[in-house]
Amino acid sequence: MKDKITFNNQLAITVTKSQESPYGSFSDYARMNPYYPKVDDNGNILQVVDSWQRREASGNQLQDVGLNPTYNATLSNSDIENYTQIINSFSTVYQVTPSLRMNAQISLNRMLSDRDKYQSPFSNEFYNYTGDDLKRRGRYDYASANETAIDGNFVASYNKVIGEHFFNASLGANWRSYSSEFKSFTATGFISDRFTNISFANRYEENSSPNGDRSVERMLGVFANINYSIKDKYLFDLATRIDGSSKFGTENKYAPFWAAGIGWNLHNEGFLSDKSYVNRFTIRATTGVTGDVSFPSYMSKTTYEYRNDWYSTGVGAVSLGYGNESLKWQRTRNYDLGLEVSLFNNRIYLLPRYYYRNTEDVLADIIVPSSVGFGSYKANLGTMENKGFEVLFRTNVVQGAGGWFVGLFANIAHNKNTIKKISESLKKYNDEVDEGQGGAPLLRFREGESLNTIYAVPSLGIDPENGRELYVKKDGTITYEYDAKDNVPVGDSSPLIDGTFGTNISYKNFFLSVNFYTKLGGDLYNQTLVDRVENADPRYNADRRVLSERWQQPGDIAFFKDIAIRENTNASSRFLQADNAVELRSANLSYESYGKLAKDLKMQSLKFTVTMNDIWRWAPVKLERGIQYPFARMVTFSVQARF
Repeated sequence: MKDKITFNNQLAITVTKSQESPYGSFSDYARMNPYYPKVDDNGNILQVVDSWQRREASGNQLQDVGLNPTYNATLSNSDIENYTQIINSFSTVYQVTPSLRMNAQISLNRMLSDRDKYQSPFSNEFYNYTGDDLKRRGRYDYASANETAIDGNFVASYNKVIGEHFFNASLGANWRSYSSEFKSFTATGFISDRFTNISFANRYEENSSPNGDRSVERMLGVFANINYSIKDKYLFDLATRIDGSSKFGTENKYAPFWAAGIGWNLHNEGFLSDKSYVNRFTIRATTGVTGDVSFPSYMSKTTYEYRNDWYSTGVGAVSLGYGNESLKWQRTRNYDLGLEVSLFNNRIYLLPRYYYRNTEDVLADIIVPSSVGFGSYKANLGTMENKGFEVLFRTNVVQGAGGWFVGLFANIAHNKNTIKKISESLKKYNDEVDEGQGGAPLLRFREGESLNTIYAVPSLGIDPENGRELYVKKDGTITYEYDAKDNVPVGDSSPLIDGTFGTNISYKNFFLSVNFYTKLGGDLYNQTLVDRVENADPRYNADRRVLSERWQQPGDIAFFKDIAIRENTNASSRFLQADNAVELRSANLSYESYGKLAKDLKMQSLKFTVTMNDIWRWAPVKLERGIQYPFARMVTFSVQARF
């Protein structure tokens, strides 16, 4: 009996403490003019580096100042985050008979996190506070989260070979319970940069109060799978399951899903089995239906929020949303056709496949009049289509000669998505989004278009006679006047193809891996040209093309409009460019010793590794990257030992 039952338990504990840089966001530094002074004559960091006079429409003179972002680093500002994760997984296997096997597993995942962020009352953010607002200087933000997930599953599997027939069947169930609790508050009013403890705050942030949220989710599913093959030539698979989720209303808590597939191992057929250069040649086709529950847990229930306001009848409550008891699972129908080919002693491996996915009952918001107490509720509206192909290719150029191995690989993909149907709420959004149009294209949803379509007003460029931009209206007429209602699809950010490629090289105990990424055929709206040239703020850092490449006199053929034109530039097709790129994502070089060095240290092996990430990038489009979060070219050295 003891040889039939095995138990296994794995425990992992991760503790992380991180502290944000006191120097703040890199975008604040990129915005500053390079000639601004950073320190005074005594070497002390300045807070104010420039000032400007501004006249309002009323005629009043106002003064704006430029603040040095480095100054905040001289204060007691801090931003500390703690994270602890505990994962424990227990499993047991019971081998009832050589053909019948039972597995059971239960796992606990506990995540605890908190964040403390203190901003000194002397920080740049509070520089312009005057009068009674001086009492609100300084801020302390605190947030904590507590998440617990318990997962369990039971599977009974049976496999049997009868002559030329192979059977494999499994029956099982899985369940999941997830709960989370979130708390946060913001306190203000610190009198000194030295008093950083929360106890020195004198109030909650204006018009705010402590915030908290608790969520509970549960899922239950049962499934059955059958695999059958004849002579290892003809393959048949069938899988079905029923899932239930507490997120849905009483009418649709459970939904069935299924998948089916067939395969044909041609390499086992007589006309190929005698071909020594064919190691594998398989044709596969699958179809099925999958579901999705990626939305908050309370959408099917009408919910209320209690307020700290007392009335003659008791405490007050307001409606947060309408619960839709008819909410259904979002369902995706999948079709997949592919090949798996391995040739010449597995030196060449090819895995192409084509897929089609149609998603129905896409979850969307229904806009309702504000008089009902809430702005929208969830409903199943909309259909999305995705189709494309993927090709995986590997080849072993050198295999075993003199201890050498050289392999090449590539994985190329193409995907096209199309919106087939949208909800009334999205149609209303499309009508309202034009009102907020500025220098960047805004997201829109239109039937027959891609989710990644770029919308802008068509442009004919800059008129050489006067330096003004020429626009094309929907009716085909040409005008100098920008109208957001003339926005049409001008590009698509989805690449025609994208993927990875690279090489693996080894010689004896040395190993080198190089990985590239590429994308071709997509479009990009170059926001840098808008923000740093035509919409540049003259008080702050700008692109040199503000002066060198703007239209200056009649007859100039220029990409940028006349510098004397003061109105802001809005989104037009003039700034659309081809988004092609090749990136060297990573390189890894390692050496593993099994010889004298490892043995002298009483080790089985000793491995040295150097890894480099984000090493190099080529793209014809020149634009700012890494302003909000800088790109880091990292080099990591590690030592691994096995005893």
